[in-house]
Amino acid sequence: MTAIMAQNKKERRRRGKRSGIPDVTKDRHAKHDGRYISQANQSSSESRLAPVIDTVRSLSYKPHNTLLVQFTEQTPTWYECGRNTPGRDDVISNIMGKSSKSNTRETISKYRQLADEIYAHEVTLARSSQSQNSSSDQHKDEKWVENTMKRGTLKDRIAAMSVVISMDCIHKLHALDMLLDLAGCGVTNGHNNNSNAPNSRIGQMASEALADLFINTLLPKDRKLVSLEQRPLYQYEKKTLSPRILLLWRYEEMIKMRYASYIQRYLGRTLGGEDELSKRNALITSSSLLKEIPEGEEVLLTLIANKIGDPAKKIASAAGHQLRRVLEDHPAMVNVIAREVQQLAHRPHLSPRALYNCVIFLNQLQLSHDDEDEDATTASKKNSSKSSSPSTTGAAESLPASLINTYFHLFETAVQKDQSIKKKGPKYNSSSSPNSDSSGMKSRLLSALLTGVNRAHPYLPRKDAVMEQHIDALYRISHTAPPAAATQALMLLFQLAVGSGEETRYEEGGGIRRVLPPKKKEQDDVTMRKDRFYRALYSKIGGGEMFSGRQLTLFFNLLYKAMKYDTSTERICAFSKRLLHTVLHQTSSIICGTLFLLSEIVKCHPEILQADSTTAEEVLFDPSKREPRAAFDGKIPSLSESLWELSLLVNHFHPSVSKFTADSDGKISYAGDPLKDFSLAPFLDKFAFRNPKAVNKAKRGVEGIAGRKTLTAKSTGLPMNDPSFLEAENIPAEEEFFHHFFVERAKRDEIKGVVRGNGRTKDRDDEEDEALDAAEKVADEVSSYIHMPH
Repeated sequence: MTAIMAQNKKERRRRGKRSGIPDVTKDRHAKHDGRYISQANQSSSESRLAPVIDTVRSLSYKPHNTLLVQFTEQTPTWYECGRNTPGRDDVISNIMGKSSKSNTRETISKYRQLADEIYAHEVTLARSSQSQNSSSDQHKDEKWVENTMKRGTLKDRIAAMSVVISMDCIHKLHALDMLLDLAGCGVTNGHNNNSNAPNSRIGQMASEALADLFINTLLPKDRKLVSLEQRPLYQYEKKTLSPRILLLWRYEEMIKMRYASYIQRYLGRTLGGEDELSKRNALITSSSLLKEIPEGEEVLLTLIANKIGDPAKKIASAAGHQLRRVLEDHPAMVNVIAREVQQLAHRPHLSPRALYNCVIFLNQLQLSHDDEDEDATTASKKNSSKSSSPSTTGAAESLPASLINTYFHLFETAVQKDQSIKKKGPKYNSSSSPNSDSSGMKSRLLSALLTGVNRAHPYLPRKDAVMEQHIDALYRISHTAPPAAATQALMLLFQLAVGSGEETRYEEGGGIRRVLPPKKKEQDDVTMRKDRFYRALYSKIGGGEMFSGRQLTLFFNLLYKAMKYDTSTERICAFSKRLLHTVLHQTSSIICGTLFLLSEIVKCHPEILQADSTTAEEVLFDPSKREPRAAFDGKIPSLSESLWELSLLVNHFHPSVSKFTADSDGKISYAGDPLKDFSLAPFLDKFAFRNPKAVNKAKRGVEGIAGRKTLTAKSTGLPMNDPSFLEAENIPAEEEFFHHFFVERAKRDEIKGVVRGNGRTKDRDDEEDEALDAAEKVADEVSSYIHMPH
């Protein structure tokens, strides 16, 4: 024991009496700037006194006399300094395979304390070197900027701080702390102190300056920041460490801490506040940081995604717009962003409006087959590498499959919630009225869910059977949901039952590839799926609720495809009979659309016009049958004889209905959309007497995130009171009434001596368009004259 105490006494004498600053020791290794950090020599007897002796172990360091970090043209930023120095970018995760060691708390605290001393000495050297050059113009400019930081106006102070940080970010870290204090997120104020929240204007100005500095000066754009805990400090217990590397490591940790404080305390507090303007600016800032910098992307993505559920509609819309902008620059982030929004949608007690916003954002994501193939390949590689692990459960779920599962889970949750409310009684059911806001939101939510399923289904992997488990839910929606949601469900069921069909099997032999007939069991399954779908669709056309609303065009398109690809003549006849019987008392546009649909079906299936030669007796239609093939008792009628509704429609008051009825045997030739052209709005537009827009100005496309284009349709025909229209000879059937009316009026005006305008009056829009065209023409002439060689 006496020998051990003597050894400790010698060791204390060797280290010296200076507290906090190690003694200077000579190093036999190669030196960087003449100085190294090394572990003090320990005797074998001292190592046996752990942990007491371990707590007094210290690092020896020789203070430097020149700046360790100086910016040049080759290294304009701090994260590019020392790139060629060995060990500059070492991280524990990169060398864990070679060693299982890790840093202890004592080691991290010891190196952090020494790094702070090195940094303080580095700042002192920078200030002394600046004071030595007090006579230079550069020093005067720097001093003026320093004074502006303290005594100028708010705008000048923030600008001066930004300039100081941009010039020397390492030695002028105090300017960054001043900016953070202005934004109310300084690291010296305490992380949980929200009482020092600044004025919104001051915080916004400071935040703009901080965001610009973080993007263009302080943070690297190709990697995340690394803290001292992630550095292999344990390796330098027995070897030397360059003070320059330790200084850069510590500075990187300080920047990481300040950036995290800015994100969590300023952006998080602002996005959680009530001021909509401040929240909108914070969303834009968060989006810019997320696009440009990988550091803190998890927190930023969570902050933006949570705002999709904001009670304010403008903020929720802005959050979705900012996420779409991120996807435009980084399309590979679609899986991460979709997962974040899915987690928000699965939160309990989420408001219907927030849930609807989440579903709208998800169903507008742009998917592709290439991305799914890459995901499947990556997942298979991961699973093959982890095959020995007991936690491996199978292939990773693709994004379309994940989205579809999310949509149906939300649907099941909504159904269970409605059932629980109904059990409590009508007093708790606020959506019992069909005109209530909650009822309308449920209908829109259901339509949005099914729209998402329809968009994600074509991108499912071929062998993915995720849709099979949701077939019953889709049929329940088609029978109980409003018309818009029922149409979406039937469209998806058509793809599953009819559109996909059975898989074609091939056999190769002798260099010849032959198609094998489907197996009996597979063929029976396909037939059962088709029969179930056609029964559901047949039941929907029996009532009139499906022939009104925004989904009308989609529903007629579904009817056309279902009847076109049907192989049962009996079923096609039953559909035609029930469809015409239902729309007999509908509006003229729906009747014309139905007649046009039947004409196209006759072109595809001309056999429905011919009666079954084996039955001489009259075939009657039974509208009460659920199975469409049993509506005519399993016989094939002649539609020209069984459709007695056509004899009524021939004498319809609308000339287009009469015309279409006469040509309903496959002779209708019409290039427009009867459902829109013969409705009330186009009829009234014909009396507006407005000049038509130019075709190139009428078609204005707006492309969305899902790659769709919507065109603003404008009428490009002549006004009804135009003289050239009155003198025309070949008048379409739908315009005969207008032609007859205006010709008769012109005759009466001539008899009475009434003079009317020629129908070519200009409205304000036309005048503005002509003025813009004239201005563009003049600008083109001026430009061509400027660029003309003189």
